[in-house]
Amino acid sequence: MKKKTVWLLAFVFLAFSVLAPYAPAQGAVKKPKLNVKKLNMTLGNDFRLRVYNLKKKHTVTYTSSNTAVVSVNSKASRGKTATVSAVSTGSATINVTVRRGKKLIRRLKCRVRVTPVAFSIKFPKRTVRMSLLDRFHLDPIIKPNTSSEQPIFESDNPSIASVSAHGVVTALALGKTTITATLLSSGFTATCTIEVRLPREDEADKTEKPSRTEKPSYYEKTIKNEKRSLDDTKEYVIS
Repeated sequence: MKKKTVWLLAFVFLAFSVLAPYAPAQGAVKKPKLNVKKLNMTLGNDFRLRVYNLKKKHTVTYTSSNTAVVSVNSKASRGKTATVSAVSTGSATINVTVRRGKKLIRRLKCRVRVTPVAFSIKFPKRTVRMSLLDRFHLDPIIKPNTSSEQPIFESDNPSIASVSAHGVVTALALGKTTITATLLSSGFTATCTIEVRLPREDEADKTEKPSRTEKPSYYEKTIKNEKRSLDDTKEYVIS
């Protein structure tokens, strides 16, 4: 009986020592972090900066390295969120400090770049022809080129061609539709017509062409040489 007990305890100890390193950490402490570390803004826009994984007694303070470019304001009592406003073009850093009483918990940073508002948008092509189930990236030209503003894309008929938030068009059915890109700051738009059709069958691809690496056989060479000699004879007789 004692031997069985010893062997059982040894087996349990061995199993625990093998499986323990792979067990998930239950009490892992999550550190405070920002929803973004880098931010591109256009002049006059606002953004909600947020700190995650805060505890009940944590307090957060926000400061801007250049208030002439970016201002930051937190109305919440604990400072969980703050509003970042783009005041002028340039770059600045939002410094975030998390404390528990007087104890420093963590310092966080968010780099902000403010660019001018876009005043023009157009597509390089007015019409794009696509084959069924193909994809195409619509890349509009935005001026000034220093602006980081991104347009909102929309398809008049998503069942024919859908468009993603980044301007990737997918041809889904035969027909025509219009993709519209809109700048929210100014309301300016650009349009592009999408024509979805069946892929063309190239007749040239159907004909089999001899491989370049293929060398003519001995009999082919003989036939060509005989043909040449016959042609030379005809030319001599005619002259």
